[in-house]
Amino acid sequence: PMYEATKGMTLRQLYHASPLGFVGSFAIGAAFAALFGMSSVYGTEVGFTLREIAIFVASIYIGGMLLQYPIGWLSDRMDRRRLIIIVTAIACAACAGAIFVGDSFYVGLAMTFLIGGMINPLYSLLIAHTNDYLEQEDMAAAAAGLVFVGGVGAIGGPVIVGQMMSYLGPWAFFLYILITMGGVSLYGIWRM
Repeated sequence: PMYEATKGMTLRQLYHASPLGFVGSFAIGAAFAALFGMSSVYGTEVGFTLREIAIFVASIYIGGMLLQYPIGWLSDRMDRRRLIIIVTAIACAACAGAIFVGDSFYVGLAMTFLIGGMINPLYSLLIAHTNDYLEQEDMAAAAAGLVFVGGVGAIGGPVIVGQMMSYLGPWAFFLYILITMGGVSLYGIWRM
């Protein structure tokens, strides 16, 4: 095929094209970095064994791998903004469950499976939602912008959650993810 240079898109243009995609990408970057960077620290802090920590971290990935299929199926059959709100609300509920059960390994494992299952497909869902508002020639530039915005969010994630855990205790790991995902859910509701 003929090569064509893609059109550029400023971050301001990207925000105006899809405010939820922009804000959601920032928050998901922050949540991803905290989830993947600090989950083993959480496991250590609550006294999990090395084997339990490995299983705990793996549950995040397994949840994302298995639950991406139903979320992707739903994404093609319902309003993506509503699905983003539902997915982030489920992640919040799982975080709240993990906070209230304390350091129970098996309940924490189930909650992280659900959290990973909701958060991992969310990035793709946000890109698809953003693309719903773009012309085809703008999609590559928008995707690059969303990657950048997510990277900016990821810079502070582990630092902030680490500070929260040192001041509040290990449960702040889930509190941080609850705050970021709750922010996306509330922003999505407000945008509607």
